[in-house]
Amino acid sequence: MISFEKKQKVLIGFHQENKSQCQIAKELGISRNTVKKYIQEDLEKRKQDIRELPVTDNYVTPPSYKKRKGNKRALTQTVMKRIRKMLKENEYKRQHQMHKQQLKIIDIHEKLLDEGFKISYTTVRNFVNSEVKRLQEVYIRQKATAGHEIEFDWGEVKLTINQTRRSFSMAVFTLPYSNDRFALLYESETMVCVQDAHVKCINYLGFVPEVFTYDNMRTVVKRFIGTEREITDGMKNLSMHYHFKIRLCEPRKGNQKGHVERSVEYIRRKAFAHRDTFASLEEAQTYLTEIVMKLNLRPHYKKKKTHHELMLEERVTKATSADIIPFDASELHEFRVDKYSTITFRQNHYSVPEGHVGEWVKVKVSAEKLMIFSNDACIATHKRCWQSHQWIMDIYHYLHTFKKKKGALAQSECLSQAPTKIKNIYNDYYIGNERDFLELLIYLKEHSNLEKVLAAIEQLQKNHTVQITTEKIIFLANQAEPIHKTVQSKNEVTTQSLENLSAITALFEMKKTGVLH
Repeated sequence: MISFEKKQKVLIGFHQENKSQCQIAKELGISRNTVKKYIQEDLEKRKQDIRELPVTDNYVTPPSYKKRKGNKRALTQTVMKRIRKMLKENEYKRQHQMHKQQLKIIDIHEKLLDEGFKISYTTVRNFVNSEVKRLQEVYIRQKATAGHEIEFDWGEVKLTINQTRRSFSMAVFTLPYSNDRFALLYESETMVCVQDAHVKCINYLGFVPEVFTYDNMRTVVKRFIGTEREITDGMKNLSMHYHFKIRLCEPRKGNQKGHVERSVEYIRRKAFAHRDTFASLEEAQTYLTEIVMKLNLRPHYKKKKTHHELMLEERVTKATSADIIPFDASELHEFRVDKYSTITFRQNHYSVPEGHVGEWVKVKVSAEKLMIFSNDACIATHKRCWQSHQWIMDIYHYLHTFKKKKGALAQSECLSQAPTKIKNIYNDYYIGNERDFLELLIYLKEHSNLEKVLAAIEQLQKNHTVQITTEKIIFLANQAEPIHKTVQSKNEVTTQSLENLSAITALFEMKKTGVLH
């Protein structure tokens, strides 16, 4: 290899000074063949106009020698096939959350040596790097259209609800155009939950995007048939009701719904990194909704409007908000009422009103509640329980049975699950007097006026000489119009209340009334 200066002297001596190749070689101290090589290269270049070609003059670049074409003898087809197989195994491990168990280049080299291949580490490294570069994925930037698409995905969150640490599923929707987000918390990722999330999201949006994008979650893809995928019946029904198309991402291609992938992480961090303890799931959902709304009110990084404002623009482009009929996100079952007057759904017992033991009833189950029907009439409604082996009881379903079995009331599952205010009434005034308590419950069932009953008890408590009984409570609760009197001072209020209580007491103590005996 000669320097640029010597190369320059060769060409100048030949073209301008008309020196022979032998003379140039002798003066510069290089071989005649080297002089001949550079002179011939220069003559060939001058014959070609390279101004429109993807090459340029390389006078100043150091001379190079032709590399030997073809692979080194050690890098045979067998070796390359073996390396590609190991790289494929690495790809499988990455897809199955086994990143730390991949083979490094040094491991591949050692394995080849163990298998009897004579090859250097450098050769293996260069081939592996070339394969990685060859297989490097190219991403195509997408341009979102208003109202066209929405993406859906699940994300796991761990929350403490009522002092118990549990895992919940967060359903997240994202509009690629506006980047407006919508999120809900669920106990599970069943079909009913997926449908319920879609219904609530569409209700929030006020329009139905043309395309809903999913990955290959089991609630969306029923099975793979070769390269094709069959959509589940539940998603077919949902898409037919709202008239949207379903787009499925390629397996393990989360980037094809990158907006919602980022939104899941973003919402989870912005919401539950700051707070993860709540009294109930409803409280957690209210908190999540507030956080997501705050995020939606932030300006878009590029469009100079908030995400929510851009979503409203999408709504205008669709102009279908008024006539969207919600989808019935529920499933229908049929069960027989057992001897406990309950039906069993997903290993949980739900109470049925007395008089239906042995009867077959229809049960409609949504993500939030369970409805029991007999002869097409709804006879009971319960909040859905997502745990197992639980008894969900309504004390009003067993009142007549308790009248026959009064001793069973105090330790019953029904009483333990009764509303707190009902349990307090029993514990404060009716322990050992279950008969009168049942009469009060029957009254409450027929009139649905618990607040009036509580007000009556509070009024009776003000007169310590009055015994609180079911008859007195019902009498006061049934007063159509409360006694109204304009008073000027606190003393007048107290005096009037005591007078009313005394009159009521005297009324109940009169034997001729027939009220008390």
